[in-house]
Amino acid sequence: MRCTEARRPRSAALTACALLTLLAAPAAAQGANQSDVSGISITSSSIVSPVFGVSVGGAVRVITFVTPQVAQSYQETAARVNAQLSSQSFAGTGGYRPPPATQNLLYEVTAGGSASGQAAAQLLTILTTDNASPQATANAQAFVESFRGLLVKGIAMDTRFFNSLTATQLANSVAAYNAFIDSSSESFLTSPPAELPAIHDILVQLTGR
Repeated sequence: MRCTEARRPRSAALTACALLTLLAAPAAAQGANQSDVSGISITSSSIVSPVFGVSVGGAVRVITFVTPQVAQSYQETAARVNAQLSSQSFAGTGGYRPPPATQNLLYEVTAGGSASGQAAAQLLTILTTDNASPQATANAQAFVESFRGLLVKGIAMDTRFFNSLTATQLANSVAAYNAFIDSSSESFLTSPPAELPAIHDILVQLTGR
C-alpha cells in the first residue's frame, strides 16, 4: 500500500513517505500478488525517506533520523503512545480503539524489559495462528523481534545524535511489518486479530501524518 493510495478498510502495509506526517492507509485483504506493498529499503545508500537518511562508510550503512528535530518528534510520539498503551487509552488515527488486553500486550512488547519476552512470544502466536506459511512465520518472527522494545528505546534515545540505533529499529519494524503483510494469507487479512490493526496504527503514528 503506497502512501498516495486511497484509504481502504482493515489492515495495511506502511511506507515512510513524509516527515513525521505519514498517513498509511489500511488495506483491504490482498490476494497472492501483493506487489503494491512497499517498505523502507534499508540497503540503499541514498536517502530512503524524509524521515531517514543513510550514510555509507565502507560496507556499513547507517540509518539515522534526518535532523535532531525529527528525532525529538519521534521521541515525543513514542512517549505518548507508550503512556496510552500503558493506560489502555490508545486510539488509532481512524478512531480504532484496540481492546484493553491487546493494548496491554503491545505495551509489554514495545516497552521491553523482563515481561517482553513472554509477550513477544504471545504476539508471534497471534500473528501466525491460521497464517502459518513458512514465509509468513519467518516475517512475523522478524517483525516481532524488531518491534520488541521499540517504544522504550525511542523514549531513551539521545536525540542530539539523530540516534541511529532507534532509527534503524524503526525502519526495520516498518519493513518487517510490510513483508509480513505481503506474505500473509488473504483469509488472515480479511479477518485479522485485534493486534494487527493496532500495530498498524502504532507504526502510523510513529512514522507520522
